[in-house]
Amino acid sequence: QEVLNVAEDAARQAGEIMKKTAGKIAVSKTKSNTKDLVTESDIACQALIESIVSQKFPNDLFLGEEDVGSGSDASIQALQNALGVSSSSEQKDGSEDTSSNNRLLWIVDPIDGTTNFQAGLPLFCTSIGVVSLGDNQEPEIVAGIIYNPALDEMTSAIRGHGAYLNGERISLSTISQGIIPLKEALVNVGFPVVKESTLAASSRAVSTLATKVRGLRMVAVAAQVMAWVAQNKFQMYISWDLNAWDVAAGMLIVEEAGGTVTDFDGKKATIQSRDLIVCSGPGGMDLSEELRLILQENDCLEYES
Repeated sequence: QEVLNVAEDAARQAGEIMKKTAGKIAVSKTKSNTKDLVTESDIACQALIESIVSQKFPNDLFLGEEDVGSGSDASIQALQNALGVSSSSEQKDGSEDTSSNNRLLWIVDPIDGTTNFQAGLPLFCTSIGVVSLGDNQEPEIVAGIIYNPALDEMTSAIRGHGAYLNGERISLSTISQGIIPLKEALVNVGFPVVKESTLAASSRAVSTLATKVRGLRMVAVAAQVMAWVAQNKFQMYISWDLNAWDVAAGMLIVEEAGGTVTDFDGKKATIQSRDLIVCSGPGGMDLSEELRLILQENDCLEYES
């Protein structure tokens, strides 16, 4: 619970920066292309979050988007490097770490939806996912928060303890009206800007699904969309070539709410998965597989890496 409290506090403090600067700040640089923006607020929010986390948990690890170079390869390598540190038994002060089972990796996107943020659209959020790096076990997301300061909406989860919206328990088994068929689903399709090949796949998916679902949206903020799947505002979300900081918190929140997160092979997604199909429940696995097969048949899942 202390981990979650620190994450929420850090996100709220970063949110104050966002509220003051949204729509009022210039682009300071671009990363992969002119659509992949960075502002001074992205950098300031990450620095603030890292400072708060390091004060409370000085021996934990921190992976923030703004410390990573552009492109998929850089983000994949950064995550592998961070996860690989779990094999080290040395703490930051040089002493031997005798409690490595408690060591955590904080994966942070200070502002997911920077393009919206810079334009002044209230569709942006902070995402903080916390991963356990215990010895001899697979990395596991144990806590996560997604905070939209414009809406003052804090969606959070602790593994095994459920998902919450502003402190109130959310459960897809009680929110949803039974199993929803694909034709009645509101589906969000990602807008992956880094590569032309992923944008082409996304466009094919829109064309394929347009007549098969109740509605399509393209809210290009992965973390926020996953929070809204957990709340059953969207029934499904699909996107390509996502980074760990986009989805670490959202994966746990959706699962703790009772939804499903799978990769393009139909398998349960992990922190290293980059292509996701996210479904609200109940019946999420069946709905996910139905969607996956339709997209596969229409060449919507393959793209050049």
